[in-house]
Amino acid sequence: MHEELGRLGARFGADVSSDATVLSASALARHAREVLALLLEVATEPRFEGADVDRVRTLRLNRIAQLRHAAGAVANRTWRRVLYGEHPYGHSALGETETLSPLDGGEVRGFHAAHYRLDRATLVIAGNDDALETAAQAAGGGRAVTRSPAPLPDPPADPAPPAARLTFVPREGAVQSEIRVGHLGIARKADDFHAVRVMDMVLGGQFTSRLNMNLREAKGYTYGVHSSFDARRGRGPFDVGTAVEAAVTAEAVREIIAELHAIRDARPVTEEELAVAKPAITLGFPRAFETSGQVARAALRLALFDLPDDEYTTFVPRVEAVDAAAATAAARRRLDPDALAVVVVGPPEVRPSLGALGLGEPVDATPDGVDAVRP
Repeated sequence: MHEELGRLGARFGADVSSDATVLSASALARHAREVLALLLEVATEPRFEGADVDRVRTLRLNRIAQLRHAAGAVANRTWRRVLYGEHPYGHSALGETETLSPLDGGEVRGFHAAHYRLDRATLVIAGNDDALETAAQAAGGGRAVTRSPAPLPDPPADPAPPAARLTFVPREGAVQSEIRVGHLGIARKADDFHAVRVMDMVLGGQFTSRLNMNLREAKGYTYGVHSSFDARRGRGPFDVGTAVEAAVTAEAVREIIAELHAIRDARPVTEEELAVAKPAITLGFPRAFETSGQVARAALRLALFDLPDDEYTTFVPRVEAVDAAAATAAARRRLDPDALAVVVVGPPEVRPSLGALGLGEPVDATPDGVDAVRP
């Protein structure tokens, strides 16, 4: 395969996210037909030979072992499991030790046959007229591409609320604490998506955000703090993440929660904040369409999230139309301080201070699992 890619001067890629698997290839337009045939062969006829599966499994198991010693990775993994449990969004694309260890080529081939079917796939080709002609030929008579497309599965249902609001992972000898605070966020098709984007930029989406100005500039607790809404087919997470000096762990969590309250009530979004937040979203937006690969990925997002064809032509005007009232309304609707879950990875001496946060007693977890937190 790689010899053929080299002969064609092509590049191949594979990416697995929470909602989709994407196989991609790029090449000169005159090789589009050959590269598409190779891509379809990869998608439909992989061998999954035992030695290859063993090699990738070993690499992943080693990577998981490495990440157990990275506080940020432990916090992300624990946060994901606390919020989602056995929900599909609770699983890492890297895999888990207990499921990777017994995996063999036969299981991988069976899973592929059951789930990776072209009638569930979307084919996108971006390029010049020759490339578009290739796409038309594929749609009209290519290898199994002509099957009637199966409907996309419904987005996964929301998970049950976390069993614990405060989870602590002790890390002996640590001088910092990794903090994650949040709850379920929004789906990409949410009717207030653009207002939420603007509100989140004010809250924690850029250097001049409220969270960063408070925890970094005013308090000196951290080098940086960031909030985000990861909008997916189903409800992705809203989270605030930072690393702080261990001694101020509880105070940092308290300040984060206070900022979430304030943007909803005491300190609503201002026009002055919007004058900074909206250009931060819109001015760089055209850079997402500079190359054929970027255009193809943008088209895939339209299909994956079932968005209208004019989504990208209306994106900037819709962001610019968000006013202070709409941004504050988004905060009141989409931020729920009473539903927050908190994960802290830090030295054991931090634990006693967390009980005063009003989130209940911390539930202990380990870097290897949170079964005690989320059945």
